[in-house]
Amino acid sequence: EEKSKRTILALKSNLLYDALTALNLEIEIPIGNRWSVAMENVFPWWNNGNKWAFQMWEMGVEGRYWFKRTSSRDVLSGSFGGLYVMSAKYDFQWKRKFNYQGEYWSTGFTYGYAKPIGKHFNLELSLSVGYLSTAYRHYIPAPGYTELHRDPDKQGRLSYIGPTKIKASLVFPINITTKKKGGRP
Repeated sequence: EEKSKRTILALKSNLLYDALTALNLEIEIPIGNRWSVAMENVFPWWNNGNKWAFQMWEMGVEGRYWFKRTSSRDVLSGSFGGLYVMSAKYDFQWKRKFNYQGEYWSTGFTYGYAKPIGKHFNLELSLSVGYLSTAYRHYIPAPGYTELHRDPDKQGRLSYIGPTKIKASLVFPINITTKKKGGRP
């Protein structure tokens, strides 16, 4: 009998978001040797009364094609290209200086590379380029930060084409081991 290891999914965390204390989790499911689907969720929800806030809920999905797959390489390693779509709600406030709430969506292309870095982990680096559109609203905290007032003169829609995501993710592949009987005598 031979034993073979097969990755059934991978759990990921973007270390760049982690450095900003932005909680995040991504799950990637391989489909065969060359395709996978990744689903991500970013959910920092920090605030200090009405003085500052770093709140965002972003969800996205990405289909990926893995280039130059061979049986000797682990699934979900090597270079890949992807097509993604994501959307989010946000509230960013820094005292009385920077205060915006809104929603955005984005779509575009990703290129990345993943490599094993030890027995149990991979490191994945990627860059996404695409279109992002946000509807934003500026607000002003009252003195004493007891209330937040919308500023009707500073709201609108902003569209952008260019880099939309950068990732340096720690990846934990979850594997199962299967046994297969030997071939012909």
